[in-house]
Amino acid sequence: MSDASDQSDEGPPPGDGAPAGGSSGYGPPREDEVSLLDILLVLARNKTLIVRTVLVFTLLGVTYALLAPEEFTSEARVVREAQTEGGGSLPGGISSGALSGFGINLGGSASGLTPAAFPDVLTSREVRLAVVRDTFRFPDAEQPMTYVEYVNRPAGPLSTVLDYTLWLPWTLKGALGSAISGSPAPAGTTDAGEPMIPSEEEDAALKSISNKISASVNEETGLMTISVTAGGHQLASSLAESFLDHFTTRVREIRTEKVRERLQFVEGRFEEAEQELEVAEDELAQFLERNQNPTTASLQFRRDRLQRQVSFKEQLYSELQSQLTQTRLDLQRRQPVVTVVEQPVPPMSRSSPQRTRIVLICFILGASLGLGGAFVKTFLENVKERSGGQKKLVEIEEAFTSRSWLSAIRKKV
Repeated sequence: MSDASDQSDEGPPPGDGAPAGGSSGYGPPREDEVSLLDILLVLARNKTLIVRTVLVFTLLGVTYALLAPEEFTSEARVVREAQTEGGGSLPGGISSGALSGFGINLGGSASGLTPAAFPDVLTSREVRLAVVRDTFRFPDAEQPMTYVEYVNRPAGPLSTVLDYTLWLPWTLKGALGSAISGSPAPAGTTDAGEPMIPSEEEDAALKSISNKISASVNEETGLMTISVTAGGHQLASSLAESFLDHFTTRVREIRTEKVRERLQFVEGRFEEAEQELEVAEDELAQFLERNQNPTTASLQFRRDRLQRQVSFKEQLYSELQSQLTQTRLDLQRRQPVVTVVEQPVPPMSRSSPQRTRIVLICFILGASLGLGGAFVKTFLENVKERSGGQKKLVEIEEAFTSRSWLSAIRKKV
């Protein structure tokens, strides 16, 4: 009886599903489990590190936001007119192929420029080179100067310090890009047809102004928006106007290139036909003066031949005159290919820097790094406290110290 009572007083044997250790069913916490109290404890122990990191990054953000130059963006909107360009016909229903019988081939007038290529034309080297050669009034310059002169002027002491401190990555990037690019590429042709290669100063200005111009196209409305960013509201508007003017001129040149070539060709052939007609008329007049009443067959044949030449020259002269008139009208018709919907105006507010956003981003970055550093520091301390952890940390430190690298190099040498 006593043995049975003793067995009944004891707890159930192990293995029947009851939690060990007399707990409420959860048992002791595992070593790899992290509770909210542990996280708060880590933050409390490393609050100084977190606060310092946040303050440092916030201070850097405030400094950058205050020292960053203000920039303004001016916009203009244009309509990209799509025109169907064909060979056309002469007045009176005469096709341009009618002159093929006289050995004249005028060809078509298609320019090969589609409206989708207008943003590329805006940022082309020809347009940018024309813009940097214009004169503007810069906010930090005493007198107006070209954009090339402004970019290549001597830098002040503050700019030099910033270039080799805060802007050092961009300074090295620009120097590396200049070393790789080499000599600038041709930017079109001169009036004599020779390649127009910009100088080193102009090439630096071209690279500088490339970051200030952008274009976007709304496919639904067909409007192209031109945006120019500069360090002054009036300068941004002036640059936008210059880009718009040279862009319109460049598009007009491309659009009318074939028509102008055809006009030049027709004008040359028209002058030749006019001179040939005058010569043929003079020869016929001289023959009729010498032979007022030709009686022989040879004189009659010669008179008929001179009259046929005059008739042929008159027909060619008339057709070329009609073609010349039509080509001039066609050239005039193709002039307005870009319609300005919204002229560029000086912006009222700056587009950058966005100081609040910069400070907020730096604050979030500092908080993230501070929290990460706190947890890493706690993890390393826990590793040191464990058995064997101190030895592993010492081995890792020795592996990544300068002495270990030097000893490995010496062994290889």
